[in-house]
Amino acid sequence: MENIHKNILHLEPSRGLLNDPNGLVQFNGKYYVFHQWNRFGLDHSYKEWGLFTSSDLLHWHHEGSAILPDSMLDKDGIYSGSATVANDQLHVFFTGNSKQNGQRKSYQRQAVSNGNFKLIKKEKGLETPDEFTEHFCDPYIIKNNGEWQMLLGAQTKKYQGAIAIYTSPDLYSWDYRGIYFGNPILDQMCECPNLVDFGEEKVLLVCPQKRQIKPDKDISSYSGYFIGRQNKYRFLPENRIQKLDQGFDFYAPQVFTDEKGRKIMFAWMSRMNESQEQQCPTREYGYIHCLTLPRKLVLKKGQLYQKPLEEYRNAAKLERHFREREHEFQMSTDFEIYEMEPADNDFKVELCNKNIIIEYKDGQPWLKRKDWSSNNYEQKKIKISAINNLSIYCDCSAIEIFINDGQIVMSARYFCF
Repeated sequence: MENIHKNILHLEPSRGLLNDPNGLVQFNGKYYVFHQWNRFGLDHSYKEWGLFTSSDLLHWHHEGSAILPDSMLDKDGIYSGSATVANDQLHVFFTGNSKQNGQRKSYQRQAVSNGNFKLIKKEKGLETPDEFTEHFCDPYIIKNNGEWQMLLGAQTKKYQGAIAIYTSPDLYSWDYRGIYFGNPILDQMCECPNLVDFGEEKVLLVCPQKRQIKPDKDISSYSGYFIGRQNKYRFLPENRIQKLDQGFDFYAPQVFTDEKGRKIMFAWMSRMNESQEQQCPTREYGYIHCLTLPRKLVLKKGQLYQKPLEEYRNAAKLERHFREREHEFQMSTDFEIYEMEPADNDFKVELCNKNIIIEYKDGQPWLKRKDWSSNNYEQKKIKISAINNLSIYCDCSAIEIFINDGQIVMSARYFCF
């Protein structure tokens, strides 16, 4: 049977479960998007890294397995991490999960490419500092003031979220420098820290979690960012946390800088609840979940704007400047882009056989989605003074809505039948 849900441009596996994007980098002209992957099943019981590669960010090839849980320090899972290029080699950092007698132990590990682009793991790994639990993960590597720095998501032994920092002169020997950022808004755990350098101003991406300590389940989380400055080994925020995406499906973002100097972000396009994940229609075809489209980040007037890449502007036929009060588009099986400049204060757009409804009413934009597990509509809303334009990027089962040139983005999975 034809798979009408298979996306055209949103990266997804041919089989298994995909989650966090990892190790984003451009190396020797080629883009690398690693990702967490269970190639054996549709649950989270197994974690390795898979790899997508591309020369143009539009045409991708899945290379299969890239890093396997094949040593004592990572035998229970290859967890999230990042990558950088130094001395014409690709350096990949990740968290190794190793359990003994049911107790989790985290190691921060490194793998370096050889001449045949095989990633060779270093034997040792960094162990967790005493002030944290073993929820210590997701190394993000940056270069700052001539030295390498590693940020890690963490949970203190008081069960508070935090970000730790290490430094290195050479990417091989690392010194722990303390807590880079701690704030009650980080809840009980922080995952996937990123630092985006805009000169004097820095943008710190965080994923706060609320989790039951005993038993370790019922986790709720989201992705947000702070704008601030770095003072030595501490981050000083200058604003409150802001959400990165106001839609349904967005988590674990990662940012890299390409050879054009663009700061590009991918994220995992899922925050499905248990019922939605178990009833996700792609399970019938042996895979589940996808990544967002790559987005260019721009810091403007104290806010992070997210814009579709220029490469995607010609990826589909554009339908521009619809000005009627009501709009209804029928979704085809191809990637489509719809652009609007609403003339009225109130408007409504229905997409994908009414599985997606975008409505602006009483000064608030609403994104409504039909839940495929309950067949009921669920909705998200935000406050905004006006909508000047909309760019709607609609794939076969994924939609991303950019409001006011990327001032606000709302993302969602959906499924037509």
